[in-house]
Amino acid sequence: MVFFNQTAHNISSSKRIKSLTIRLFVSDCTGAVYFTDLFLQGGSIAVGWAGHVSEIKWTLDG
Repeated sequence: MVFFNQTAHNISSSKRIKSLTIRLFVSDCTGAVYFTDLFLQGGSIAVGWAGHVSEIKWTLDG
């Protein structure tokens, strides 16, 4: 079973983050589990995807 919980709050962009807690929990699982590429992103909507640098067209590519 996969469970995802997202909590969003209105946060003032003029303030800094004082504390952040991230908990990753796996229960009753067989095999290996890897958590990779966890990141925070600004904005009001979490897109769940970020492009890899190899996918970005660089200025020198023409």
